[in-house]
Amino acid sequence: MTNDYKRVENRRKLRSWLIVLGVIALVALIAVLKDAARTRNWLNSEPAAARLSEYRAAGKPVIVFFHSPDCSSCEQVQASLDEVYPEFKDSVVLLDADVTDMRERALVEQVGVQTAPTLLLVDAGGKEKVIVGETSPQDLRTELSALAGGTP
Repeated sequence: MTNDYKRVENRRKLRSWLIVLGVIALVALIAVLKDAARTRNWLNSEPAAARLSEYRAAGKPVIVFFHSPDCSSCEQVQASLDEVYPEFKDSVVLLDADVTDMRERALVEQVGVQTAPTLLLVDAGGKEKVIVGETSPQDLRTELSALAGGTP
């Protein structure tokens, strides 16, 4: 009986440890997802057009990335943004606009986006520049540097 008792007790301890580890893993996963959602604006329900208006009124330089989920060229531009944008995050605002999202339809039509990927660059004075198609990290860095007033 003592062997059976020890076996049952060991299973209980193991089960308890597995539950504790599972809870820790779940909490860590939630923290990672919340951080990713905050940095990527996954949970932001406000359309890019409204945010763009706010930043324009404040005189902040903005880049709007128009893309679609199934676009391979968009993935290349996203990779360029991921590489270059952190240098400019304090001086240029990045907005994300999924062209398949109906909430973004007004901005897509206002800018005249015909194809994805498209970048809309708006300087502090409100002057716009549109870049259509893929762009290299070097070209993007040049554009963002000009948009930021020459300094990252």
